Amino acid sequence: MSSSAAEPHGAASAERHDVAPAERHGVAPGERHDVAPGLELRLALPAGAREAPPEALPAIDVSAIPGAKVTLRRGVEADGLSLRAVCATAPSRRWATGVEELVLDRASGITRGALGVSIERWDAGPIRATAQRFEQPFEAAGRAGARAVAVRGRHVLGFTGSEHDAALCSIVCVEPALEAGARCGPLLDAAALEGALVGPPDPDLLVRTILYAAEHPLPATASFGLLAAAAVTVLLARRPRP
Repeated sequence: MSSSAAEPHGAASAERHDVAPAERHGVAPGERHDVAPGLELRLALPAGAREAPPEALPAIDVSAIPGAKVTLRRGVEADGLSLRAVCATAPSRRWATGVEELVLDRASGITRGALGVSIERWDAGPIRATAQRFEQPFEAAGRAGARAVAVRGRHVLGFTGSEHDAALCSIVCVEPALEAGARCGPLLDAAALEGALVGPPDPDLLVRTILYAAEHPLPATASFGLLAAAAVTVLLARRPRP
């Protein structure tokens, strides 16, 4: 990689691997960053990329999620363009179909708050599901100080390992509004989550019960009624005799 390439900060200090340069104009040699065992995020860099200052990188707090950790915080800048990438992993014990919408919506909220841009328009695209991942593109417009800027990005959610841990990466690119998509587009097209992905985990008993109640409200109500009646019978049987 050329000497102008930026070095990682914080969680980005995980092993990085240089990759061949992209073919499109204005894209420098890229990098691979470890996200989880056997899983990497491939990033292309803008030509002339320089390291973003630490305070410009998004601060992500996952302490409220047991077992979660931020595995990558990466940021570079180049001639009015900024590129940011953040990845986190977490156990997926409460997974169920449809939870991806909540996860990606939350990721968009964190991204919006961490951009340092006054957002005037935010458009989240449809979630695209494959056998092993979910992806959602987004676009926005706003102002960074006096500058009108265009924002493009993508969330990628996959699963890895024998426990099907969730791995979420958000890549976002900000450029002058007059260039909307001209430089950010190729960078986002070249970004990819690669490696040993597995399918989503099966819902656990609690989640399956909730889903059954949502899909079959009358039988579920009857079942819960029987369970409640059984519990009352047990309590009455165990109460002290007068």
